[in-house]
Amino acid sequence: MKRNKIYWTIQLSGWGLYLFYMVMRIPNLSVDAKIQPLPKVWLLNFIIFVLTTHTYRQLIRKMNIEVMQLHKFLLYPIVAIFTISFIVQVFNIEILDFKRVFWENYQDSVRGYLFLSVDTFRFVMPWFIFYHGIRFAELAIKNERANLEAQMQLKIAELENLKNQLNPHFLFNSLNSIRSLTLTDPLIARDAVTKLSDLLRISLSYKNLQNIAFEEELSLVKDYLSLEKIRFEHRLNYNFEISSGIMQVLVPPMSLQLLVENAVKHGISKNKMGGEVFIFARKVEENLVFGVSNTGNLQDDEADKNKRKGIGLENLKRRLKLNYGIEDGVKIFEKDKMVTSEVYIPLRTKEKKIR
Repeated sequence: MKRNKIYWTIQLSGWGLYLFYMVMRIPNLSVDAKIQPLPKVWLLNFIIFVLTTHTYRQLIRKMNIEVMQLHKFLLYPIVAIFTISFIVQVFNIEILDFKRVFWENYQDSVRGYLFLSVDTFRFVMPWFIFYHGIRFAELAIKNERANLEAQMQLKIAELENLKNQLNPHFLFNSLNSIRSLTLTDPLIARDAVTKLSDLLRISLSYKNLQNIAFEEELSLVKDYLSLEKIRFEHRLNYNFEISSGIMQVLVPPMSLQLLVENAVKHGISKNKMGGEVFIFARKVEENLVFGVSNTGNLQDDEADKNKRKGIGLENLKRRLKLNYGIEDGVKIFEKDKMVTSEVYIPLRTKEKKIR
């Protein structure tokens, strides 16, 4: 409401200055009785300018052209400036019957239309420069705020992931499992230590990144599941279905790993017989869909609802909103006794790895 009030104040004041300038600059002349007095003409022009520029504003706000490439962006205001100028002159000449006044200095009407439209251009152009200048400034401020908030959320995610996803409980269980393996199977124990070390190192390595390649995220998940497999043994079975050509697509760090950990924590660990974890990722048009399905029941997880929302999933949803503008980026549903958590984000790629 406040923004609209400011807009209309500037809009009416700006074109009001145009009206004042024209009335003061050109006296009230009536060349012919059939021709309207010039102050009335400028008043009608003022109304047309207000309505046409406001219509342009309404259209542009829906299209968000400032994010387009420069050559595409410039097309809209240039076409609009000439269109508005032409509309004003058609109104003056055809509706107000100014033909006899304007045409006496021109050999033909086409030349007159063009000249007068270009002459009006100088009054319309400042509005567009001022309006888009404000829009660009607002966009820059909005992006800066979003970047600062994203950085803040990333810092929070770092701390929460280190505290909750690779928490002391998980480390304690992993180390106990590795300790028992040192007596029964030293080779597997050594491999487990390496994977645990990788998990810790990667968790620290992503602290300055907002996105990493899906290949890196998937490698992290595989190391995590390998360690959990040592603890759960036959109770944990997992499979992957990853489409080709998506390994370099960017995803938020620890996003898939968070979904996998939730599947193990809220699905497998609560079932005496264990269950299955199915990790998937695929392209859907210009988007990436990835997630996890696990044995379980959503109703059985009601007691853990606050834990699910408190730190992990709600944090991830917030980061998806900041990075992609997605309001509800994580979908959770149940089908055929399998609980599925999936993320749907636009495809973005960049050759950057943290390993």
